Amino acid sequence: MNVGVLHIGIGECISDSDPVNVRHIAYELSKRGYFVRSVLSVPPENGISDAFAYVKAQSDAVLVCGNTDAFYTAVESAYEVNRTLSTFLLNGTPCAVSALCDDVFLADTLIPMLNGLTKTYYATNVFRTAGKTEEQLRHALKDCMKNRNKIAFKFVSEPPECTVLVRYSNKTQKNTVHDLLYKVTEILKDCTYSYTDTALPERVAALLGEQNKTLGLAESFTGGNIAAALVAIPGINKVFKESIVCYDTSVKQKRLHVPEHILHTYGAVSIETAYEMAANLLQLGPYDYVIATTGNAGPTSEKPDENGVCYIAVGDKHNIDIFPCKFTGDRQAVIRNGVYTALYHLYKIVAEQAKNGDTKE
Repeated sequence: MNVGVLHIGIGECISDSDPVNVRHIAYELSKRGYFVRSVLSVPPENGISDAFAYVKAQSDAVLVCGNTDAFYTAVESAYEVNRTLSTFLLNGTPCAVSALCDDVFLADTLIPMLNGLTKTYYATNVFRTAGKTEEQLRHALKDCMKNRNKIAFKFVSEPPECTVLVRYSNKTQKNTVHDLLYKVTEILKDCTYSYTDTALPERVAALLGEQNKTLGLAESFTGGNIAAALVAIPGINKVFKESIVCYDTSVKQKRLHVPEHILHTYGAVSIETAYEMAANLLQLGPYDYVIATTGNAGPTSEKPDENGVCYIAVGDKHNIDIFPCKFTGDRQAVIRNGVYTALYHLYKIVAEQAKNGDTKE
């Protein structure tokens, strides 16, 4: 079923910064087998009636979001509308109206309305993974993807993450769905950090909070971006203490006490420097866990052909693991890879210790 979206307000309606995020709406609808085929954004002052007529003609159902009062005012001369209802029919076309169209409205109003219009509707299970490429995941799941029950697999790749979506209809036998999802869960269990659309920084923050643990950061090539990803989460102050952005080599020595002979012998981008950064950060602050990053984000590097070479140290006072990485892409891609790779390794360590009941002090 095709859904048209009419956004009434100021700004580009498919911008991630807009209060009404059409990209997110389209993603959530696609998981249920509904597709946004037509999107129009108009100001509240004029053009609403014509825009609505166009979207309505192109779609099986219409979602109106943004300035809903302006919508009602514009169309009530041509249609009989009830401002107290969030869903209704306009000349046979199902319509849903919401100012923000948040996840609650999607789950409780829009999707049930769409489900009621069709005999076949869909559900999707989400596996948010990190550390594996789409190609590796496809290879691991190749036997599952050969199913003859029209259970569809979709991969949303944004390295170092890849989300696997498994979509099935209400007509698929429950035992078939259960067995396939069990297989997928077993195959992906070592790289899945969430079975919902919870982002990795939020998942890490929640896990630290559940374990009552704290975190400190020493960031070089990530330049405070790990801290920024965490600080965007409400309530993060309970687990996140500080980030030291030690970009310059001399700062690594003065601020984090990385020995001069380590920097001189091995360089600022090295396993040894990453270890010293993490170990000394643990000595400086009252943290349960630390992350330290050092690397060449490009386009230039200390040594030839080392753009994208990075080292990420993650650990606690009992153990520090160093993860050598070689990221590809431009400077922004390398930084993003570093941020999410570091958070994923932290997630794995904390989750494993929580699973094993590790309470060492």
